[in-house]
Amino acid sequence: MAYLDDSAWSFFWHPVCTVPELAAATAANRALAVTLLGEPTAVAEIAGTVAAFPDRCIHRSTRLTVGCVEAGGLRCAYHGWLYNAEGKCVEIPAMSDYAIPSGLRLRRIEAEIAYDLVWLRLDPAAGTAIPGCPAWSDPAFRCVPGKPYTWPTSAGRRLENFVDLSHFPFVHDGSLGDRRHTTVPIADIARVGSELRFRFEPEPDMDLPDIALMAPTDYRVWMPFTVNLEFFFPDGERSQLWMTASPIDSESCRSFWFTSRTADREGDDRHHLDFQDLVLAEDLPVIAAQYPPEIPGPGSEHSVPADAVSIAYRRWLRDISSAAQKGGGKAVARTLADRK
Repeated sequence: MAYLDDSAWSFFWHPVCTVPELAAATAANRALAVTLLGEPTAVAEIAGTVAAFPDRCIHRSTRLTVGCVEAGGLRCAYHGWLYNAEGKCVEIPAMSDYAIPSGLRLRRIEAEIAYDLVWLRLDPAAGTAIPGCPAWSDPAFRCVPGKPYTWPTSAGRRLENFVDLSHFPFVHDGSLGDRRHTTVPIADIARVGSELRFRFEPEPDMDLPDIALMAPTDYRVWMPFTVNLEFFFPDGERSQLWMTASPIDSESCRSFWFTSRTADREGDDRHHLDFQDLVLAEDLPVIAAQYPPEIPGPGSEHSVPADAVSIAYRRWLRDISSAAQKGGGKAVARTLADRK
């Protein structure tokens, strides 16, 4: 078994698509095919309700996403079995007079919409909530969605990259960091409910290009794979960068993100998105080159005090994974309620 048990993440909410992506599938009378934690899943809008099911007809196992969405539900392409928004089979065309047993139903997966994203939770036993997105409901911010991207790395590695302070001068020299300033301040890290929090203070004498985004920054990590950075600038303006990494499987993830700002609210969004695209282009080659793509166990990599944030993050991931293995959802809930 891997150091971190991926089944632990089934107790959490993860986004799998944007609302416009689902709308495009709905306009084509189709369900949208996604994968979450290795499970192929069909997401469909049925009679105004967002529903999600394993992407497999219970009759002869054809993927439901090759079928169609009708007014009455989701119809399998193979034999025409029709499932309503609750997953119950309501029609078997080959047997029009057949009294369909109530047990003939798909397993319904919890689905919710937040921040114009469709979120799924495979197991509700831990009672987790959808992670926060502070700028979304704050009228002071203009919140702009970026294009989702899929990377060949685990969701844990992707999140860890966001909170790895010592890579800035090397991977992001001139954009987020400066190779002349490589010393990393050791942050004070706290667990607050289901969040890991810390603050980054850049060196005051950094002389960076105008493009650079360097300012005192508050980090909030909603376990396990969501992070928000809030930047505080000398003129009183603020910006935020929010990202959540959805685990497709143990070796790949799809990231959804927003960039938000209080300044230049009527300005060109493209300028702000382009900067983030630059940062992503700098990160991708080194993240894709990490092997293994999963976070390995102790002894496989050597950490130093400058890695304090990632050490704290990995420790909490391990706590959640161990709790899930030993006590399931209730144990995971207790781990998230800890204050340390």
